[in-house]
Amino acid sequence: MTMSAVTFRRLAAGGASPRRRQRGSIAIMFIAALLVIFGFFGLALDLSQLYNRKMEMQATADTVALAAAIELNGTSGGITRALTKAGERFFTLPGTTTGGVSYQYATRTMEWTDEAIRFGPTPDGPWRSAGDAFGQPAGLFYAKVDTAGLDAEYGLVNTLFIDVVAPDQRSASTSARAVAGRFAIKAVPFGICAMRPEPGRSHGGDLEEFGFRRGVVYDLMQLNPNATGSGQTFLLNPVVAPGAAGAAPAPDVQLAAPFICTGTMAMARVTGGELVVKSPFPLGELYSYFNSRFDVHVAPCNTMTAPPDINIKEYKLNATDLPWMKTLPASLSAAPSTEDGKLWTIVGPDARPLDATAASYGPLWSYAKAAKASAYTPGSPEPSGGYATYGTGDWNTLYNPGKPEAKSYPSSGTPYTATTTSNYVEPANKGVKDRRVLNVPLLSCPVSGDRALVLGIGKFFMTVKADPASIRGEFAGVASESALGTNIKLFP
Repeated sequence: MTMSAVTFRRLAAGGASPRRRQRGSIAIMFIAALLVIFGFFGLALDLSQLYNRKMEMQATADTVALAAAIELNGTSGGITRALTKAGERFFTLPGTTTGGVSYQYATRTMEWTDEAIRFGPTPDGPWRSAGDAFGQPAGLFYAKVDTAGLDAEYGLVNTLFIDVVAPDQRSASTSARAVAGRFAIKAVPFGICAMRPEPGRSHGGDLEEFGFRRGVVYDLMQLNPNATGSGQTFLLNPVVAPGAAGAAPAPDVQLAAPFICTGTMAMARVTGGELVVKSPFPLGELYSYFNSRFDVHVAPCNTMTAPPDINIKEYKLNATDLPWMKTLPASLSAAPSTEDGKLWTIVGPDARPLDATAASYGPLWSYAKAAKASAYTPGSPEPSGGYATYGTGDWNTLYNPGKPEAKSYPSSGTPYTATTTSNYVEPANKGVKDRRVLNVPLLSCPVSGDRALVLGIGKFFMTVKADPASIRGEFAGVASESALGTNIKLFP
């Protein structure tokens, strides 16, 4: 083959052939493509660092919020413990990175500041600083942690390639928030009327709370402070929080059943607004679910979510079941009374019934003893160790006329806690102490319509199984709503 004259002249003149020029163009395009590819790789690296730091901040916010929220109980002490628990999450062993909250792939540790946490009455706030919350802690059951309140360095990521697409943006910052708090309370969706409006008063020296006296058994279905014809009871909606705006569905038997099994309602508190209620309480359809506490389980109750009590002994009307009563009671609860236009018991009226006998007072003190009114201070919570109590030798004055007497009463504790005597029966399934105590909302009566206000939460110890007509409970005092919170979770 011979070279054409044109090609020879181009080569002689120093020109490149078309193939060489094409190879040069491909090289330039390849280099440009490499720059773009490296740029995307670099951007992906920066974004992955930001994502990882975001996850580190979120894990920090979540764990601290949960640790703090579990301590909140509506008191200044709860706020203090919440702050302590939050700080403990950041504690690092000296000279190590062990035990503390870390970031940057666990190579650095953080330090806590109370500026990163706020407290509120609902998952949506309004939020108060730690200082404000300590001064007014009532109702603050939720904690919000924002890592933006920590040192800004913790959320800062130095970038390499973002600067290419965003000039002068050589670092980026991220933070995370978390809200944690209660979503259930240990109270049954069964309400009765408070028999008196006073949270506490003296009844012949005996402490009376909302019209109830400790150590006395009441038939909770036969109480009414406004009429004598029949008891007034209520089914509560267990999933609609107090004060919820707008129309709410009426309480439903099937919905209420599992909540009666567990003794809880799906809300942080039952006060602070009106609950949705329906009267009367349909005990005939729901009584069996109360008896999970005696190791009698009917679906949806089960031993996992509704375990029995550790002591399922029933205190019936015989010498074997009530060995501490010298005179056997005439009934499983205190005798009824219609004095003062109320349906209650003989221990209610201030004017003592002259026809009362020793057998009229029902079983006494199987779980709780009468408390001294002199130990009660209006507006102050019950001491952690409880109020000072009377002894069985005081029955002749506390329950006079009638004057019931005790015999073989445990030297310490009460029959319920005397686990080595005939007062104790162990369940077949693993039990939980105090499961027989029903935390019952005490409503302000009369109730108009389908909304009711809760004045307090009464503790009633089930002395025997519920039946289609009665729930018998020995009054054991008023529960602090703050102490009944359960089941902490993170909120969106």
